[in-house]
Amino acid sequence: MGHRPQIHALLCTVVLMACQRNIEDDRMSEPPPPPASVVAPIRGSMSLAERLERLEAELDSALAIGRLDQRAVAHIYRAEAITDRILEVKPTLAWLASKYSAEAWLRQLQALADRIVAQIRRAEPEEGILADLALLRRLTTELRAEFAKPGGGPPPTPLDSLLAASALDTIAARVNEGATGE
Repeated sequence: MGHRPQIHALLCTVVLMACQRNIEDDRMSEPPPPPASVVAPIRGSMSLAERLERLEAELDSALAIGRLDQRAVAHIYRAEAITDRILEVKPTLAWLASKYSAEAWLRQLQALADRIVAQIRRAEPEEGILADLALLRRLTTELRAEFAKPGGGPPPTPLDSLLAASALDTIAARVNEGATGE
C-alpha cells in the first residue's frame, strides 16, 4: 500500500508528459495548403506556355517582396500549385533543343517547388528558401526559352546504344594492342 501514492504520482507525470505538445510536430502537422485546383490561378484551357508564364509571374512577385512574409508565402503556394497542375498539359515538344526531356524538366520544377513549400513548413532559414526560389525562377525562365526555340531536336542516343558502341570500341582496341600490350 505504501507504493500506491508513488505509482499514482508516476502515472500522473507520465500522463502530463504525454499531453505536452511538441512544437516541431505541431509545425509539421499544420494543414497543407489547399488543393492545387483551388489555389492555382490557371484554367484548364491554358496552354503550357501560359502556365509557365503564370508560374514565372508568381515567382517574380514572391522574389520582389524580398522576404518571407504572408504575401510572399501566398505567391509561393500559388507557384507550387501551378507546378502541380503543369503536367496536365502535354508539352508541345518531347525533347528540347538542348537534348533534354521536356517532361523531366517540368517534373524538376515541380519537385523544387514542393521542396520550397516543405522548407517553409519546417521554418527553415529564409536565405536558403529564397535561394531555392531564385533557382526555381531561373529554371522556369530557361525552360520557357527552350520551348521558344524552333524544333525540339531528336531524342538523345539511348544509353544501351552508347554502351554497346563503347564496348565494341574497347574490345577492338584490346585486340589491336597485341600480345605485349603495345
